[in-house]
Amino acid sequence: MAKPVITADNLSKSYSLSSHRDTPVLRDVSMSVERGELLAIVGASGAGKSTLLHLLGALDETDTGSITLTTNDGVSQTYSSLSDVELSALRNRHIGFVFQFHHLLPEFTALENVMMPALIAGDSQREAKANAEKLLELVGVAHRSQHKPAALSGGEQQRTAFARALVNRPTIVLADEPTGNLDSANSDLLLELLQQFRKEFGQTFIVVTHSPDIASRADRTLTIKNGLIA
Repeated sequence: MAKPVITADNLSKSYSLSSHRDTPVLRDVSMSVERGELLAIVGASGAGKSTLLHLLGALDETDTGSITLTTNDGVSQTYSSLSDVELSALRNRHIGFVFQFHHLLPEFTALENVMMPALIAGDSQREAKANAEKLLELVGVAHRSQHKPAALSGGEQQRTAFARALVNRPTIVLADEPTGNLDSANSDLLLELLQQFRKEFGQTFIVVTHSPDIASRADRTLTIKNGLIA
């Protein structure tokens, strides 16, 4: 039986809001995601959704518990056993990120932004450019590849960010409110892209969302309430 792409066991996370008190955000959360699954995480603001996504993406450390990612080549890696350098390499090669705000680098073109993770991973300029151009074509912004982010519409910026998240063919893509800053037409388009990449490439997605449309089309929905899976 194939291993889940990512498994979280008994995750807890608190943040210090003052010198005398820690505020728990997640409490003993356990979950797993299968390869090719589209999982939606929903819940009220402040429930712990984004914190969970950041832990799964190795952007933050757990207080207790463990997270294990099984890459596309079948290698399982537990975050707590990795050095900072190894975690950075894991994020770059195996985890794609899409946020509510695109976080594109303003001084680079759309093409250069999409190429960046591949170049960091050690791909040649030629290979990174070819893969980036192919993805920009797939997400419908190839004709804007030489434009910088400020010259792109909000939908074009987010589709470029989506291409950037996929350029290294990651094991999993984590999306935090990816349609939260888009109008309904661009939200629908981004959702279609999620479904397309999942169907054609077997891509695994975890999406934190307030969108009922995304949640309704996911394979499974987890509801976070007061730091717990409800």
